[in-house]
Formats: sequence, structure tokens, C-alpha cells
Amino acid sequence: MLEQYFVAAAAATLKLVEIESVQSAPCARSPFGKGVADCLDFVADQAREYGFKVGKGDGYYTWAEIGEGELFGILGHVDTVPIGKGWTKDPKGQILNNVMYGRGVLDDKGPMTLAFFAVCALLGQGKKPKRRIRFIWGGNEESGWKCIDRYLSREEIPAEGVSPDADFPVINCEKGVINLKVTLPKPLGLVEMKGGERPNIVMAKCRAKLQGNIHAEAPFVKRRKSGEFTILTADGVAAHGSTPERGVNALRRMLTCLASTGQQEYRELSRLFGDYNGVGLGIDCKDIKSGKLTCNVGMIDTDDQNLYVTLDIRHPVDIAREEIISTIRKIDQVKDVELLAHHDPLYVSPDDPLVKTLLDAYNDVTGENAAPIAIGGATYARALPKAVAFGPIFPDMNSTIHMPDEGAPLGALRAAYEIYKAAFAKLLFE
Repeated sequence: MLEQYFVAAAAATLKLVEIESVQSAPCARSPFGKGVADCLDFVADQAREYGFKVGKGDGYYTWAEIGEGELFGILGHVDTVPIGKGWTKDPKGQILNNVMYGRGVLDDKGPMTLAFFAVCALLGQGKKPKRRIRFIWGGNEESGWKCIDRYLSREEIPAEGVSPDADFPVINCEKGVINLKVTLPKPLGLVEMKGGERPNIVMAKCRAKLQGNIHAEAPFVKRRKSGEFTILTADGVAAHGSTPERGVNALRRMLTCLASTGQQEYRELSRLFGDYNGVGLGIDCKDIKSGKLTCNVGMIDTDDQNLYVTLDIRHPVDIAREEIISTIRKIDQVKDVELLAHHDPLYVSPDDPLVKTLLDAYNDVTGENAAPIAIGGATYARALPKAVAFGPIFPDMNSTIHMPDEGAPLGALRAAYEIYKAAFAKLLFE
């Protein structure tokens, strides 16, 4: 029989997933829209029900706290990326064949809910917290981090914490993040090109409108005539922008198709943006701590004269972002580079007690002998003086974060819950 707190966590996750919480037009309760406001209200009401003290941040964030002593943070978010197309399961929550599906099941409604109920289970066992445990839910993680910036400017900041918004066993290293808008001249004959939803999602569809009858062919690119124009539509496969190799970028397919016409401008664009490690841009690099740079072309757009390419770059911790931006600026075809957003890298020593305690809990539950890892993802762990990301994706698990049919086996969710419970028992309770 499943433990009652895990059952409650699964039920609460489905209720949260049912609320669509992509950032939308501001409303009276949140600058990020009604869906985000409803989710923040839901977690606040839930926390009160379990005896937590609750603080609300004008629709930017909600926090819930219990215990006494030094403040420890558990940080995550209730907003999601757009649902997108290509789903075969219900994006607003469904359990089928012992798998829970829905946008937010893994990123990040489910993991934060599992972590919350893991603490509730320990409290329910009569254990006494040795620290003040504060859950912090943001409403804008996927679209700019204004929520956590607001929290940091107004609230008490935990000296230490975890973010259940990435991978197991424990992540002690996160690459730096740069979002850039690169301006290039629009190729001759191109009327418009558009694709992508967010910088941090691998582009799943790209559409181009060209003057004249263009004879271009490539797999997964559809061609049709529309009066004096040719319309090309390229299909890709969405994935998280920090792991672009797990998807298929529709722009790469589009540029391969257009390059087949022999037009030099398209050949050059295909060279610049035709790989996932920034080789064409001259920014490919790596370090021992965090591995290779990744580069995702998340969005593309045009106006009368220019082509605008939005990049999501995850760079090694020992490489300065200024060096990467400077290299791109020096490319002959580049007219301008605008820095849209950035996050500094994170690194906590593998020997730090926080890392060792979390790793011990993971290994105790799984029976493994795992070591800390580095990722390209950006989590709220960067917001605190010392914090790391911790789960929920297991090493052998197929991650569907930011993809159609986002979901996880109930067994994996239960295992994550047990790991959180074991880790919090060591870290936060007497």
C-alpha cells in the first residue's frame, strides 16, 4: 500500500498540472497571469492546511515555512513552458499505464510537490525540524526569473538550499546561461521567416516565405506555392534548450533545405547555426568541471531588412560570457548582438557537506555509488549563497521536460519522493 503522503503528492500534482500556467497577460493577482496566480494560491492554501506559515509576494511568488533556527530553502516554480503541439496524452494531467502525464509533471510542479509532501511525511512521523524549512515557489522561472529577483529584494534569503528542478544524483555544477538576440542581414528573396516559442526550447517548427518559385528539397520540409511566393515549413522535435541534442531543430532543417538552392547566404547561415555546440559561431569550448558549451537556436524572426536569431547558450563555468559574446560580435555577417538575459554559473565543491549529505541519501535509497554531476540547466539554486539542484530526473530516465507528452512513471516519482524524504531527514530534522 502506498504511503498516504505520496498519494497526496500525486493527487496535488495532478491538480496543479490541470491549471495551465504559461505566463500570460497580467491580472489583478499576478503580473504573470491568472494561471500562475491560481497555482500560487493553490500551494499557499495547501501549505496552510499542513500547518505552515505562508507569505505571498504580490503574485510573483509564494513561500511556506515551518520549524525554527537557520533558514533552509527548497526552491522551485509553478509556471511552465507552453504546452505546444504533438501531444498524444492529456497535457493537463492524466495517469495511463502507471505513468503520470502533463505539462509540469517534471518541470517543476511535480518535484516541488513531492519535496513538500516528503517534509510533511517527516513531520507526520513526529520528527522535529532542526532548521526553519522554507519552500519558495516562483511564478516566472521559464520567462525571466522576475519572481525570484523580487523575492531576493524583499524577503529573507536562505543561506543554504536545494532546488528539485533538474537531475539526480546531485548537481554541484551548472553552466552559465546566455540568451542573445543576434541580428543578421536578411537573405535576398526571403520575405519572412518565423519559428520557435522560447529561447530555451528546441525549435519544433519553422516557416519561411520566399519570393518566386523556389526549388528546394529536404527531408521533413514541406513546400507549396502561394501565388508568386513559395512557402516552406520545417518540422523538428522540441526539447529543453540546455540539451539541444535531444531534440531536432526545425531551423537546421530549414537552412539545410534552403542551402540546397546554392544561394551562398543560406549556406553561410547553415554553417553558423548548423550544430549544437557553437562550432559555426566559433564559440565551441569546454572545461573539466562542466563539459562542453551548448548552443540552441530557440527563435527566429524577420523584418524588412534583418534576420533575428535568438540563442540560448550554456557555457562552461570557467569560460567568461563576455568572451563568448565578443566572439559572436566579430563574425562578419553579424550586425548586432543584444544580451537578453544571463545567469552566472554555479559551482559547489563535491566535498561540501550539503553535496555529500544529499549524495549519501540518494545512494542509500538507490543502492548506487553515484557521484555529483554538472548540467547545462539553470535552476533556482543559483539564487542562494550556497545551493544545489537535486532531482527529479534519474540517470537512466528518458527526460520529456519541455517536450510533448511530458511525464514520468509513478515508480520514478515514488523513488524521488523517498530520496527527498531521506535527504531532508538527514539535513533538516533532529
